[in-house]
Amino acid sequence: MEVRGADFVMYPVTDLARSIHFYRDTLGLSLEMEAGGMWAEFTAAPTTLALYRPEKPEEGPQAGGASIALAVADVQAAISELKEKGVIVAWEPFESPVCWMAIVTDPDGNSIILHQRKDGSVG
Repeated sequence: MEVRGADFVMYPVTDLARSIHFYRDTLGLSLEMEAGGMWAEFTAAPTTLALYRPEKPEEGPQAGGASIALAVADVQAAISELKEKGVIVAWEPFESPVCWMAIVTDPDGNSIILHQRKDGSVG
């Protein structure tokens, strides 16, 4: 088997409309498609963020099992903006040897890492 790349990251959600609002209107991601109230996809280059609402919650994946790291120009500024919008900050911004990071959560408790590489690269 040869893995060619990652096609998408998927988060389980309980309310797709609420989650679309959060990712599109609060985080500013571009909604690329929505299907049947159960699936939505957002551009998060170089990959896709997919949201999935199972018909029966017990049959779907559970929140908190994965994270997506979204590259931002300024982690501190992003956290300030999201705090003004009432977003829960799980980890305040901190510095590592190669980056700055912070973690916020979506309405279902999924973690979203806000990430800023010191060398300015993305991806």
